[in-house]
Amino acid sequence: MQFIRVYEILKMAIKSLYENKVRTFLSVLGVVIGTSSIVAAVGLVQTVSSSFTKQVKESGADSLILFLSYQPGYQTDYYELLKYLMKQKDLVLTVTPKKSLSLEVLSSDNNKKKCEILLVRPNYYITENLQLVDGRFLSYLDEDRNTKVAVVFDDQKDKLFEKGQQVLGKKLWIKGYEFEVVGVVKKKERLADISIGSASDISILVPFNVGESLFGSDVSSQQFFIKCVSSEKNKEVQKIIEEFLTQKGFEKEDNTFLDGREILQGVISASYLLSALLGGVATVSLIVSGIGITNIILVSVTERTKEIGIRKAVGAKIRDIRFQFLVESSIISIAGGIMGIVLGIVVVYAVIPNLMNNVQPTISTFWILFALGVSGVVGVFSGWAPAERAARLEPSIALRYE
Repeated sequence: MQFIRVYEILKMAIKSLYENKVRTFLSVLGVVIGTSSIVAAVGLVQTVSSSFTKQVKESGADSLILFLSYQPGYQTDYYELLKYLMKQKDLVLTVTPKKSLSLEVLSSDNNKKKCEILLVRPNYYITENLQLVDGRFLSYLDEDRNTKVAVVFDDQKDKLFEKGQQVLGKKLWIKGYEFEVVGVVKKKERLADISIGSASDISILVPFNVGESLFGSDVSSQQFFIKCVSSEKNKEVQKIIEEFLTQKGFEKEDNTFLDGREILQGVISASYLLSALLGGVATVSLIVSGIGITNIILVSVTERTKEIGIRKAVGAKIRDIRFQFLVESSIISIAGGIMGIVLGIVVVYAVIPNLMNNVQPTISTFWILFALGVSGVVGVFSGWAPAERAARLEPSIALRYE
């Protein structure tokens, strides 16, 4: 009997909503907007955060990047620092130096471009997790023989050479010196690339000592990629580097550190904070839509006052009347919640591919359930006052209502 009564009340609630299509649609629309805002906003934040966190993890939470301002006359100190760090076996696993400068480059296809010249060691290939597409990477033999060779990036080679052509063996003239292209690599965004960026959209890798002997006076920045034994050692390594540089006459403002562990923790914290903030703002809009539901149900109670009086006169209980109007408000909010969740997911999957390449959209199950839960709670609370008003109507007064 209880099931039959619930079924009848549910059927009456759906029929009432169906008879007022426009009113129901506008109420549902408010919930859809609020719920989709929660899912879409948090989904976008989490996707960007997840992508950035992955890149930082690939660079390594146990990594330090030291940026040194270039100072003529301190060449020896850079090598001394490299040797000093390599002796710290209990703290440091590997150290990879990198210098950069911006120069005009002329290709054998007669294309002249402003490029970022990166002076790197052979282990830069491993440190930066570069993927070899064609040819080979720079070798220690290139350094020993002072060979003028270069490696270009797969997504940039067409800016220097004719599109679709084989670039291995092609020539590049950098400051009048001829370099032969021996390799093509794929680039992944790394910790330094994300945080500092580059002044040029074309990068060319050349052997460290060759580039330093030819372009040393043009160097604009010096970097060290330091892989620590563990992320807990990052601060200790940073401290001994600062002490070393101070002894060599460097000022503290001459160097900048990027700590992989701190960046990772910062990204995660910022993601949680931003998700909560956007989720809170969207929740407010959902609560505001609940006020609209309350108004609609109150109008419905007023229009059906006589019907309520007849039902109570023939034996309908207070809880049945209350339950019917709570069901109506709950149907509006839950239906709007489900549609809003679907819309929010569609928005995330439609927007992310246009904003970021090779990034998989991420939507937390928690926030989906949260959005649905809030919409359900909003429905119950929005319908409670009108339902209580309907349930407390006196049959004799309700029957005389016109």
